[in-house]
Amino acid sequence: MKALPFIALALSFACSAVAQDAGTTSHNITKIYRPGVKPPVSGTIYYGGGPVMSGSTNVYVVYYGNWPTASRKIINSYLQHLGGSHYFKVNTTYNDTTGANVQNVVNYPKISTNSYNDNYSLGKSLTDAQIQTIVSNAIAAGHLPNDQANGVYFVLTAADVTESASFGTFCGTFCGYHSPSNSIVAGETIKYSFVGNPTACPSGCDGNVAIYGDTTSPNGDIGGDGTVSIMFHELSETVSDPNVTFANGAWGDNVTQESGDVCNFYFGTTKIAANGSHYNETLGAKQYLIQQMAQVSPPSPAVAGYYTGTCVGYMK
Repeated sequence: MKALPFIALALSFACSAVAQDAGTTSHNITKIYRPGVKPPVSGTIYYGGGPVMSGSTNVYVVYYGNWPTASRKIINSYLQHLGGSHYFKVNTTYNDTTGANVQNVVNYPKISTNSYNDNYSLGKSLTDAQIQTIVSNAIAAGHLPNDQANGVYFVLTAADVTESASFGTFCGTFCGYHSPSNSIVAGETIKYSFVGNPTACPSGCDGNVAIYGDTTSPNGDIGGDGTVSIMFHELSETVSDPNVTFANGAWGDNVTQESGDVCNFYFGTTKIAANGSHYNETLGAKQYLIQQMAQVSPPSPAVAGYYTGTCVGYMK
């Protein structure tokens, strides 16, 4: 765990949250990026023998606090075009001991059913336990469905919200994290993720500002553009290591970095958008700067052990 000064990698590590708070092992949080230090283009990932999410992945979003309409449109559009893309396809290289692999399917069909607006129900200073409560309340009230098998729940906090966990603070130590929890819904394991609005610390949590020194982002909205990059990291790690820190972790298994960590803030070849900012991906009608993801080549079925992950963007 590193301290300021920072340019935090906008992408984070798996964190356990069995009951009240997430795990404390240092490789479970977003690392701090330091200027001039580029991440490796490959790294070792340990497979622990646990399951991957091999069904259709359903994404649910809680917009917590005051999110600008422009930011929401960027995030919603990204999620609606991510499934089936060549960019998300890299996650299909992850399988498990049953031979099942991650599918290139991400469902976010309707904003009205897959997202919910929470107007600061627990205030503007949150803990990880409260992040779980926000998800729990949204499910219990029927704002979002109970989807233990295929659901990944994101709590996106507005720029004026702070968040802390046992391993640090948003903007001070991390930009986001993901975790399984068995306290959100009693008797179930729910996958959730915290992601903060990068406009709270753009030099720490937005790739355009932190890495390239851009004054804006591809869609002219640092909050929305920066958020989708963090979400891609967390979603990819969730599908390949959904039960990390539990007894049946998969790719990373709290032993090594996970798929997103290997390529944290590594964007590969970029282009220049009309507004002068960098981007490397086009989905729908929008351009984005999204980190690359680690590709692996395990046997099928996968065997527990160490594998090399190589950073890639589009997979044909």
